[in-house]
Amino acid sequence: MNTPLTDDVWKRRGINILWSGSALTELQAAPKVVSLRRFFELQALGWPEDEIPWVDDAALMVAGLDVAIDALPMEEADDWIEQQVYSKILDFQDCFEGQASLIFWMADEKRWFEVAGDNAFEWYLDGRYKGQRLALGRCIWNGAQNGVRRIEVSENGKSSWIGLHHHRIS
Repeated sequence: MNTPLTDDVWKRRGINILWSGSALTELQAAPKVVSLRRFFELQALGWPEDEIPWVDDAALMVAGLDVAIDALPMEEADDWIEQQVYSKILDFQDCFEGQASLIFWMADEKRWFEVAGDNAFEWYLDGRYKGQRLALGRCIWNGAQNGVRRIEVSENGKSSWIGLHHHRIS
């Protein structure tokens, strides 16, 4: 397991997953979150900066990936993420030269499973495939999951895990 990320670089750089409601509130991001469909549209338009609802002028927050995954047959989810979602993540990173943060809002932290010793993160599916796990971390970071770090914050002397961060994928 990599050392946890304890600063706020994830708000300005990298490919991130966030599930903390308090972090969302702190960022005042709720009115700026875009749907997965809009994320796809922004990519098709070439990432027009004036149409991106930037959070703190540095992050694009996307919701709906979890819902889309749950709607797909398990056998198709891996391929769809790797072929459709990953290509858009990489395009975003390349367009902004790593100088912006892409944050996927996936509110249910209990659906994440850390594979001990592998620095791998899997997602518990819902619906027809409830309880089965998808190697979502591998799909999103395209096998670069060894660079994934937990985003941790400390409040009142207690650390909590609020998301996942990868500085740059290839």
